Amino acid sequence: MKPVDFRNETFDQVRGRVEGQRAAVLGAWALHGPCTTRKLSDRCGISILTLRPRTTELVELGFVRLAECQPVKGEGTYRAATPAEAAAFFRSAQTAALNPQFDLALS
Repeated sequence: MKPVDFRNETFDQVRGRVEGQRAAVLGAWALHGPCTTRKLSDRCGISILTLRPRTTELVELGFVRLAECQPVKGEGTYRAATPAEAAAFFRSAQTAALNPQFDLALS
């Protein structure tokens, strides 16, 4: 999402966009996470070609997060965000969109 999208929407509207395949992927993260996208695909039976782009969308919306413990190398580990974390992500993005950064004059 772009900053203007966060500015113009409410959290309930953003949450309403999580439907269909996104909702299925979010449910899989909540049930089987934290893990990598590949492991989640194996555990829940959703194609990796569907799961990875939907996960990226859910990360951008704040409903999926990187897990606290990450491997040194290889794929990232993700988990479903709690409702409070998702709401806080939205409020933070909305605040940033409502308070634009001013340019500093360089001398």
